[in-house]
Amino acid sequence: MGLVIYFGIFYLSGLAQWTVVKRMAREVNRHLPEGDQYVASVWTFSGRSARAPINEINIWRLHRQLYSESYLPWLDLAAWVLMIVFWLLCAQFDRSHSIAH
Repeated sequence: MGLVIYFGIFYLSGLAQWTVVKRMAREVNRHLPEGDQYVASVWTFSGRSARAPINEINIWRLHRQLYSESYLPWLDLAAWVLMIVFWLLCAQFDRSHSIAH
């Protein structure tokens, strides 16, 4: 049962993180020229994909510059922390349920 809860934490934090990045990319794209915009689609294979780690960092920085009062970058960071907590909980679950010989 614990593993299901941990997977739920991971899934919901990943979904929240993707939603926040998609919204930040949409807001940043309003200020960028047509050729420099980030593609926020899940199925994109573009070099300007919002899911690429370096592009996600660039979107985060641009969003902080353009929308300094916004809470979205901090919500993105909170989702990443939840995903890390998932990995820590899974490691703890695995360690507590392993058979020691």
